[in-house]
Amino acid sequence: MKRVWAALLMTALAMLAAAAEYLYIGAGTQVYIDMLNEADALMEQNETAKARELAERADTRFCNQSRVYDIFMFHSDVNDLSASLATLRRYAQTGDASEFLAASAKIKRLMMSMTNDLTPRVENIL
Repeated sequence: MKRVWAALLMTALAMLAAAAEYLYIGAGTQVYIDMLNEADALMEQNETAKARELAERADTRFCNQSRVYDIFMFHSDVNDLSASLATLRRYAQTGDASEFLAASAKIKRLMMSMTNDLTPRVENIL
C-alpha cells in the first residue's frame, strides 16, 4: 500500500511541476508580447527612443530570466529568442522601423510557438 501512495505522490508532484512550468512560461511570454506590441506602436509613430528603451528592457529581462527558461525549454529555442531580441535591440538603436517590425513579429511568433508547444494537441496524442 505504501508503494501506491508513493506513486500517487510522485504523480501529483509531476503534475504540479508541469502546471507551474505552464503558468510561468505562459505569463512570461504574454509580458514579452505586450512589450513588443507597445514597442511596435511606438516605432510606427516614429518614437524611436521609447521603442529602443522598451526593446532594451525586453532584452535585459530575457537575459536575466534565460536561466529559468533553459530549465523548462529547449536550449536552442532560448538561444534563438536571445539572438532575436539582440537583433531587435540593434534595429531599435539604428532606427530602422521596417526591420524592427519584422524582427518583432519573428520574436512574437517564437514566443507564441513556445506556449503552443506546452499545450497538448489531440493530433499529437492520436
